[in-house]
Amino acid sequence: MSWHDAPGTAVVTGASSGIGWEYATRLAARGWGLVLVARRAERLDVLAKEALKEGAAGVETLVADLGGPEDLSRVVERAAGDDIDLVVNNAGINGYGPLSEVDAGLLTRVLNVNVVALTALTRAAVPGMPARGRGAVSNVASLPAFAGGLPPDPLPRRAVYAGSKGYAVTFTRTPAAELAGTPLRCRSSAPGSRRPSSTSAPGTPR
Repeated sequence: MSWHDAPGTAVVTGASSGIGWEYATRLAARGWGLVLVARRAERLDVLAKEALKEGAAGVETLVADLGGPEDLSRVVERAAGDDIDLVVNNAGINGYGPLSEVDAGLLTRVLNVNVVALTALTRAAVPGMPARGRGAVSNVASLPAFAGGLPPDPLPRRAVYAGSKGYAVTFTRTPAAELAGTPLRCRSSAPGSRRPSSTSAPGTPR
């Protein structure tokens, strides 16, 4: 999170817990303004108060399910704003389970959140950044994105999830190359993951 000399305004999706929460509070501590996106309004309210306490320049909350086209459209519009300097695409769901058994509707949601929303928000944010001479997109993937290099090979119960995270890594490489030599950045990260247990609920937000 050291792409800019001065703080700006960041959109953070999946902000209500985990990695998104960490991004939000650390950016807040550096004086960034925040647009926090998640499905759970009560968690966003708690985070907004915490971010202001940490030193955020301002906090806006957007309650949205990125798996739905109407909510996604609202967040895409905000990410395209001329005040946005950083978009953190952290929202994701897992859809764990044997491919032959997982509900097809759930797998569609996994792709809508992990692939479609990530792509749309990246596309929304990047065009306005060159004129401002600053900007970054950070796409959060996961170690299962590299399933071919990890035991067991392939990963059981995570076909669509791992594929969606592989997409996040591969997709990010092209805009990163296109922005080479400019002050703009597009990057992906692959945090570690826990092996899903038999009690893991399919569709649990990551």
